[in-house]
Amino acid sequence: MRLKKGLVMVTMITVLLGTACSNQTGKGNQNKEPASSNNKAENQVNTSGDSGKFDPPITMSTVKVMNQDIMFRDGENLENNVLDKTLKEDLGIEMKYLWTASKDDEMKEKIRLSLAANEELPDMMVVPDKVLMKQLIDSGKFMTVDELFEKHADERFKAAFAKYPQAWDAVTVDGKKYAIPLFNWTGRDSVMWIREDWLTKLKLKAPKTMDELDAVLEAFTKQDPDGNGKADSYGISMALKDNYYTRWMGSPEIAFAPYGIAPSEGFWIKDEAGKLYQPYATPNMKKGLAKLHEWLSKGYMPKDVGVYDEMKAAELWNSGKAGITVGSYWLPLWPFPDLVKNVPAAQFKPYPLPTGPSGELAVSGQSLTLGKYVMINKDMKNPEAVMSYINWFIQNYIYPEKGSKYEFGLAENYDWAVVDGVPTNDKLKVPDYTDVVRYSVNSEWFIPDQWVEMMRKFTSGGKPESAMEIKQMGGENEVTLEAAKIILQYLDSNQEVNNLAEGAPSTRTMVSKGALLEKMRREAQSKIIFGESPVEFYDQFLEDYNKAGYSKYVEEMNQWYSDLSK
Repeated sequence: MRLKKGLVMVTMITVLLGTACSNQTGKGNQNKEPASSNNKAENQVNTSGDSGKFDPPITMSTVKVMNQDIMFRDGENLENNVLDKTLKEDLGIEMKYLWTASKDDEMKEKIRLSLAANEELPDMMVVPDKVLMKQLIDSGKFMTVDELFEKHADERFKAAFAKYPQAWDAVTVDGKKYAIPLFNWTGRDSVMWIREDWLTKLKLKAPKTMDELDAVLEAFTKQDPDGNGKADSYGISMALKDNYYTRWMGSPEIAFAPYGIAPSEGFWIKDEAGKLYQPYATPNMKKGLAKLHEWLSKGYMPKDVGVYDEMKAAELWNSGKAGITVGSYWLPLWPFPDLVKNVPAAQFKPYPLPTGPSGELAVSGQSLTLGKYVMINKDMKNPEAVMSYINWFIQNYIYPEKGSKYEFGLAENYDWAVVDGVPTNDKLKVPDYTDVVRYSVNSEWFIPDQWVEMMRKFTSGGKPESAMEIKQMGGENEVTLEAAKIILQYLDSNQEVNNLAEGAPSTRTMVSKGALLEKMRREAQSKIIFGESPVEFYDQFLEDYNKAGYSKYVEEMNQWYSDLSK
């Protein structure tokens, strides 16, 4: 079967956590029924080091978000796939999935309902929300991880936390750690992708300012850039479903960054007095909201853009009907090849986001963590299995050794293959490329600084040397490296803005009123963008927002930030 291209999404962004366990014991009697890790019956567990194999095998229960880009080969599914078979062979761990969800919000709701009903909770799970994590900690059903981490974690994983200790802040209560935060790859900010062939046909230059961008959007929408004689083109492909923040495809960030706005609800920076604040909760946010409304009212994007997620934005772009989109540096690897299939003459090129009236640009930096946390049930019989699982990805996916069976990928003929006699993990060369790591509980694993370090090396002419670099370079091409250079320019020009409250715990107000505040924010922003309310309505919203509890939340966050320096 021909797999959907969505499967390769995260590998485009690339190398995650892993390596198979070394110094493993024998396979033991594999005809025995695996013992449940939540089972109180005694298991004879022999391990060889922190990455040893459980013998006899154990079962580790979990839950998983099945994003729409996860696809399986014929005959495989979540309960029966090449990754879980490999994990059982290498670690003696058999995965059992209690339930799945289609997205993070659904997963959060299922966990809350199970907790409220006192139903069975899994041995381990990835919790995609700090407020929910705090509720789970308060339930008393989940264990602290301090000793487990220190005793069993891979040393390179420990080193990352030693460099970025603030990652622990969100999971620490009364000096004890209750979860393992999952790192993100820093860098990899958004770039602007433009149909170069449309610019050439209309004799335009790539926009460097917002005024120039408006002119290009007008031309792409009104001057028939595809030459079909129909008014069916759009200036920009954007994703406005659910939020108006940074996204991997169709990011609305282009409407905010030129005005110095990092629009995410989780983003905190300091004002001139040194106090934390969130740019979206200031009057300055109106500029970006007004710009989105303007573009929508002028027809620069489809009228139903409010239902567009990243995949829908990609569909519009790949149809050849949009001239600009904003998103990740790896988009030429996927999904852009479909654009060229549909429109063979199409050409695209990356550019920096345009600057604002004063030359300002504030690109939202990637978060240090994914905002996801591994929690372990206090009744789990073999909690060290969770660290074995994480270590496997660090050792085999992030830091694969040369000569190991995971040097090029996690599964031959899935995420790597021998093509013309040469091993490759090039997503465009491997037949029916399948991003195997997406089958893992978290779907993606990172160590923070790796991407920036590798891109500095590659874009300056350096050759890949380590297995990790070789694997990463196998997924790059001239266009992605050109986009990476733009991102490195952001970093070197101090145009990237970073979140100062990365590891902030959930405050009392956020736990009690977070859902209400989020609902208020989304409704107010949507009303302005889609023309139900004038932009001035945002001033009233901010007043109501503060009264509803937001001002107290800001007070709590600043107290937390102040306490950090004590």
